[in-house]
Amino acid sequence: MLSDSLFVCLDCDYGNFAGSDECEQCGQSLVALTKPRARSAVEHSIIKDRIEKLSPSDPVCVAPDTTVGEVLNLLVDHRIGCVIVAEDRKIAGIFSERDALNRIGTQSAEFAGRPISEFMTPDPQSLEMTDRIAYALHQMDLGGFRHVPILSGGEVAGVISIRDILRHITDRLSDA
Repeated sequence: MLSDSLFVCLDCDYGNFAGSDECEQCGQSLVALTKPRARSAVEHSIIKDRIEKLSPSDPVCVAPDTTVGEVLNLLVDHRIGCVIVAEDRKIAGIFSERDALNRIGTQSAEFAGRPISEFMTPDPQSLEMTDRIAYALHQMDLGGFRHVPILSGGEVAGVISIRDILRHITDRLSDA
């Protein structure tokens, strides 16, 4: 806040008059400015930093017709918690370790030759590289998931996990 009557837009740093619902310069919602302010560098970082700062991992992508057995081997071999099911870098679904437990369970041998598209979570929530870390954390909490595909220009560009966010927070705590 510049003064009691001006609010600075978090996206473009433009000073807006108190009571404005949207930034006069970029049109971004200013509603969040009425919420409590960050009280530490860690809180500020979570609110201000964008997902790209987390350096999302390169996604391991598979085609929808990839077999369950192949996908389970990829999860183990790459020591990852999910794969993105995609066609031409467009997301069709996500298959995570949680899907393996809840949808396949102890029947992995029985389902090994079936396509992953039968077991994936279709049309998963995704975020953009430019979304804020706080928004990612909020979406993950609301949706109850630990992995999120990250898009850039509508194509799969990476994947983040809750561990990436925790690592970011830990790094900020170390810096403080």
